[in-house]
Amino acid sequence: MFKTDDTIIKICMFLAGLIFFVYGTVMMFNYDYMIDRYPTFEDNLTTEFFLNWFGAVNFVAYVGILYMGFKGLDRAFFVYALPVVLLQLIWVAMSLQQSGGDNYTGLYAWIILFALLIIARLRSGFSFTYESAGSAFGVSDKVTQYMGYLAIAITVFNIVFYFVDPGGFIRQNPLLESNPQAEHSVLGITMINIAILIALVYQYRVGLSGVLVSMSVVAGTMFLGGLLVGSVTFPGGGDPLLAFFIVLNFIIYVTIFFRNQSNF
Repeated sequence: MFKTDDTIIKICMFLAGLIFFVYGTVMMFNYDYMIDRYPTFEDNLTTEFFLNWFGAVNFVAYVGILYMGFKGLDRAFFVYALPVVLLQLIWVAMSLQQSGGDNYTGLYAWIILFALLIIARLRSGFSFTYESAGSAFGVSDKVTQYMGYLAIAITVFNIVFYFVDPGGFIRQNPLLESNPQAEHSVLGITMINIAILIALVYQYRVGLSGVLVSMSVVAGTMFLGGLLVGSVTFPGGGDPLLAFFIVLNFIIYVTIFFRNQSNF
């Protein structure tokens, strides 16, 4: 498992995957449990929307660990996972400060998760020097390079858009209600986008990573599926710009995957 004989790494990665899996599935499929656990959560479509979003992000990270369980550890996974967990840890701490601390379980879980990933990363022996691959994304295929540039551009746009207009994401979606909790959730999504940008820039310099590309395809498929379900459930509602980016991201990562799958 993970193509290593280090038992501590195996235990750390297994427990990290378990945490990602539990939070991902509970957020996406047990909405009532989350509402009961967090009294400050408003029971409405907006809360369900953001819980599904964060649940999908956690589940995709679990898929990455599952991938490495068969293929072996990949340094690129930690380039994404450590920033995203650290940023979400900060975000959870900010949430508790706003709510007065209604439930500390999530904070403790993220602290443990971050520690597990740090231990696995340090024991893996991977270099902390990231040498250039010699070409953009480590490939000569122009289509792949253009798709990679587009992925970076979209991620940068989303991050900048938040800082220019923090309330714009909610305001453009008629199905979402604006409240402090929802606005804080958008900040959480922006933090996730920052971690995604770090992973994309890493791949631009070092080369494409099988685990990161595979995770991106899974994420793109999940969000596209959610978009299709939402379009049927709420016809005429939703955010056209968000829908456009979801479809475009799906096309980008599926294209990158199939044009380079022999390298993974």
